[in-house]
Amino acid sequence: MRRLLTLIISLAVAILGCGPASDQPTVLPKASTKQPVDAKGGKAMPPENQVEGKSWRIDPLLQGRFLADYPDDLQVVVHDGGPRLTKTTPELMWVSVVGKSGRAYRGKLLNKPHGLASVKQGDEILFLAGPKGIDPFRVTPKYLQEREHWHVLPCNKCGMPELFDAPSDLIAVVFPKLKDQKDVAEIKFTSFCPLCRGVQLVSDKPLDESK
Repeated sequence: MRRLLTLIISLAVAILGCGPASDQPTVLPKASTKQPVDAKGGKAMPPENQVEGKSWRIDPLLQGRFLADYPDDLQVVVHDGGPRLTKTTPELMWVSVVGKSGRAYRGKLLNKPHGLASVKQGDEILFLAGPKGIDPFRVTPKYLQEREHWHVLPCNKCGMPELFDAPSDLIAVVFPKLKDQKDVAEIKFTSFCPLCRGVQLVSDKPLDESK
């Protein structure tokens, strides 16, 4: 019988520590409720003429986030990765939704990022609608693929239920000597929330959210 081995990787405590407040990634404030003037051309069609086939218009998690004059445009938290993989601050950017891919929405970036290196104006990104009180946020195809096999206990402060990075990328940085997971019965680790620096628990096995 294979020996049960539980690997606990502590991103938050053992590797990073608490760190000064200046190191915490913070989302830029919403500077305006209007779309950038150079981002779109022409006049928007009335919302009632564009509802069919656009599921984001009726997604309850996105209600109240779209502009009246541009009913497919909203603000999304765009990032280069979480705090373990990058020091770049996430940015709240305008995105025009163009479709859906699985459980994620597809959208085109309408303005230029201030400091992000992984995206530029006009790029198409994927994003998820956050729960109440959390802005929609960028995800990657790799993250979405891996997320199906991982369980995330929401942040103990803000309730963020997702990560910014694929679990395999986090493990590669924090535990680079782990090349083969075949002898590992369970992988469980903690991570700082990418939004508020609370704590999230991540595992490849189901987690008890009541604890």
